Amino acid sequence: MAVRSLLVWSLLVMGLTYVAGAYERPSYILPCRRNDPEINKCIRNSLNFVKPYVSRGLPELKTPPLEPLRIEELAMENNAGAVRIKALFTDIVAQGAGNYTIKEVRSDLKKLRIDMSIAIPRVESRGKYEVIGNVLLLPVRSNGEFWTEFSDISAIAKIYGKPVERDGESFMGIDKINVDFTMKNARFKVKDHVNTQNVLGEAINQFLNQNANELIQEMRPAASQSIGKLFRKFLNDAFTNLPTRLWLLDD
Repeated sequence: MAVRSLLVWSLLVMGLTYVAGAYERPSYILPCRRNDPEINKCIRNSLNFVKPYVSRGLPELKTPPLEPLRIEELAMENNAGAVRIKALFTDIVAQGAGNYTIKEVRSDLKKLRIDMSIAIPRVESRGKYEVIGNVLLLPVRSNGEFWTEFSDISAIAKIYGKPVERDGESFMGIDKINVDFTMKNARFKVKDHVNTQNVLGEAINQFLNQNANELIQEMRPAASQSIGKLFRKFLNDAFTNLPTRLWLLDD
């Protein structure tokens, strides 16, 4: 009896209520009905409604805070075009991702497929980096600290779900996510620990900012793939800890 009471108390603290062997819907979930003729609008509104909660993090869904978003490691590799590099970014702290707005949703819930367009006004990030490769046929080898600012970001995320059964409940797992994005402005700053001369360091920063749009365009496929992997884990943790019946109603 004491164990059951402790379990109930723990779930209440986490934001989910346990009643007679079943979870009740948490307050941050606005459910949608499968037969709603405006199901896409409903999903869009639900995803925007939950924004302040996911910004703070939802431990019960195993999702870390989006503000700030902390990423231990993000790897990218681009083998085509004028920028052919391998890059590893670590100890990343990003601000602004939690200020997203879902602009449009298209769904096919029989196939567990959800596509959405997303707008983010500004994202600022900092961390450490290691880069090796070639830029415009020039060899590049560098590591150090970086700072970036991206603004007016528009993204398309295509989510492919899969059914997951566990403990008598049905969940939507995330099989894969395809992400593509554009942005209007970008700024970079690096503190190179390899090429330590001030003149060379300033030249690198000047080159990055003068060619920001071209560099982003070259790296976009690799960046999209890396970001997709990151948010696949984020969404998979969330959806596989939230029974489908709590956010998608059959009647």
